[in-house]
Amino acid sequence: MKKIPIRQMGAAHQQGQLDHLVFKDGTRYSLKAIYTPSAFEQHCKLPEQLGCLLTDEGYIQTGPGHETSIEGVYAVGDNASRMRTVANAVAMGNAAGISLSKKMIVEQF
Repeated sequence: MKKIPIRQMGAAHQQGQLDHLVFKDGTRYSLKAIYTPSAFEQHCKLPEQLGCLLTDEGYIQTGPGHETSIEGVYAVGDNASRMRTVANAVAMGNAAGISLSKKMIVEQF
């Protein structure tokens, strides 16, 4: 993958398929795909309303057991991680469940 700083550019396509970029200086760069990171945004205000701290990127801040800054509130999946996959959400949920279970056992005994 090649990173190219862009000041101003245009794009050309053929029947909707990206063909090449044209930079301000006239340079053409052929390519088949272009990727760009998109900013993350929480889809609801509940974490903030509960008082959960957010990271600089906007994800819910969690500790090792996925507990948030609010005791008893856990966050897993897309709202707490850049790894936006079902497999990761399932793994994080499993880890949070284990953490909560351990916490409850320790508190009772």
